[in-house]
Amino acid sequence: MELLKRNKSFILVGVILFVIGGIAGYTVYLNNPDLANLEGSSIFSGLEQKISFFQNLNIIGKIIFIFLNNLLVALISVFLGAILGLFPIFIALMNGFVVGIVAGKVLESNGIGYLLVGLVPHGVFEIPAILIAIGLGLKFGYLIISTIISILLGKSTKDNEFKLFIRELKPAFKIILILLCIGAFVEILITPLLITIIGG
Repeated sequence: MELLKRNKSFILVGVILFVIGGIAGYTVYLNNPDLANLEGSSIFSGLEQKISFFQNLNIIGKIIFIFLNNLLVALISVFLGAILGLFPIFIALMNGFVVGIVAGKVLESNGIGYLLVGLVPHGVFEIPAILIAIGLGLKFGYLIISTIISILLGKSTKDNEFKLFIRELKPAFKIILILLCIGAFVEILITPLLITIIGG
């Protein structure tokens, strides 16, 4: 909780960016529903092949695939945040955008109940994990920018903040790993059952 409190401003920025991306994706879908179709869509370029590969995996393989895919996103969000925070900004917006498009399609086809059952059970674990990673990536970018400005202006750098950030990474990734692991299990083992139940 202390870690989250110390980084709440950066995590909040990540949440805002994710929501903005979601609203944008949903708005774009309403104006052009064809974007939600994988075939021939440049937005989802390469996703069709990934889905085909995923569908051929067994249950354990699917859990590992989901976990590793989300972990990669988290790692990129944090460590490539060093590039002035640009990558976590992009990841927050793009993930929100994709969720917005998918939400629009599901709402139109199946209704809000289906959407909630299909997203919430695993989303309550996976989305916070990714948002924490995005927040840390934004903080990393902020520290890099702040250091560059301090050097240019001849002022003292934020060495203590950097040291604290490095120390925070280990407990932060413990949280992220646990959330992503639970999320992957729920997404493969529980979410499909709930969708089947609500779908009749």
